[in-house]
Parts: sequence; structure tokens; C-alpha cells
Amino acid sequence: MNEPIPDPPPRLAIGSRAELEAALLQLIGRVRLQLRVSSTDLSVLALGDMRLVDAMRSMLVSHPTGRIHLLVDDMAWLDTRAPRLRSLQRSFSHSLLVRRSDRQDQVGHDVVALGDDRDALRLQPTIGIRGELSLDSGTLARPLISEFDRRWERATHNQPSQPLGL
Repeated sequence: MNEPIPDPPPRLAIGSRAELEAALLQLIGRVRLQLRVSSTDLSVLALGDMRLVDAMRSMLVSHPTGRIHLLVDDMAWLDTRAPRLRSLQRSFSHSLLVRRSDRQDQVGHDVVALGDDRDALRLQPTIGIRGELSLDSGTLARPLISEFDRRWERATHNQPSQPLGL
């Protein structure tokens, strides 16, 4: 007899790179409409790793109206260390948008990943990996979404999927 799969706990502590990847995979797997991610350069989230890129690709394929918005202060990591993510951006240029934050309103230590209007992953500004994933917590997610959207609107135009050269 098959037992029902239990619901995930509403809050998961993140204290290692493996727990961060598992939390991001869980968050991305739950997204139906919009994934918002902000970080200084996305390197701490390792969004260029194969499993995370594959999860984002699956999300975009499964939900054609879905969107991914990535907000960063510095484009260097994306331009030099994230070829899988850039390839995904080229394949889904209408759905995966990247913007550089306004210099007067940078992301800094505010590392967040937000799934739809209900899930929020936040990392604390520490040397190691420390944070929390909150599921089905609109009351926690809403102020983070407002902050993200404000920064998104003030950010530069959408960045191309590959650096422009001469």
C-alpha cells in the first residue's frame, strides 16, 4: 500500500552548500509563474550548476507563461563562470531576464530566491552558507517581493545573453 507523501515542513534551515542546492531545487520545482532571484553576482547560489539550470529549464518548459528574473550587482560571474545559465537565457530569452541593479540601490547582502508569491529562500550575510527556506509563507514572501520588484524597476535594461564585444 502506498503511503501519502508528507508535505514538506514550512521552514527548512540551510547550513551547507548541499542544503542550499536541495532548497533551491525544491523552490524551483514548486514555481509555476515567477522565480525571482537577487544576489551580488549569483555565485553564492551556484545558479550555473547543471542540476539547477536543468530545474529552471524544466520549470520554463512545464509552465510556458513562467518567468525567471535574475537581479545582480555585478555581471562578471555570469559572463565568465555561468555558461549553462547563459545558454538557458539564450534558449528562453523571452522568459529568463537578467538585470544589473542600480548603483544607488544595489542588492549587496540581500540574497533571496522567491517562488511565485508564496515561497522565500533567504541567505544571511555570513562567511559560510546560512539561511532558511520558507514554504507557503506569503506573509514572509510579500515584503521580499516588494523589495525585489522595486529594485527590478530601478535596474538597468535587460542584459543580453552574452557579453557584447567589439
